[in-house]
Amino acid sequence: MKPEIQFLNVDLELESKQDISVLVADLSKQAVVLHYDKDEFRQLARIEAGEEVSSPDKAINHLCELIESCSREGLKQWLSCSKRTFDLGFSSGVSPKCYSQALHVDTLLRISAIGAGIEITLYPVEG
Repeated sequence: MKPEIQFLNVDLELESKQDISVLVADLSKQAVVLHYDKDEFRQLARIEAGEEVSSPDKAINHLCELIESCSREGLKQWLSCSKRTFDLGFSSGVSPKCYSQALHVDTLLRISAIGAGIEITLYPVEG
């Protein structure tokens, strides 16, 4: 069986020279913290929607809702982040011949309104 191209997930990637522990704690209430690391120079976090999401659009909107509902201190820490990126993950494959996933204009406006960006990561076919 030939591997198919498919959407995997959306990770929210955060980086800050400031403390982001309150932000991470706020988001962890309804999301999965895949990675949270800090040293004397910066703090990094990678967070994934805690529920099953079928499209990048739904995943991003879910994460936006979580960000928008953070505490005042969490939102302050959000603004301190030098990196606030939604990373859309896809596995590559040989079919279908053409594969696309769209983000609704309202989602793009929402991403812009909270000061975040978008990245796309393609994972190779294993084998």
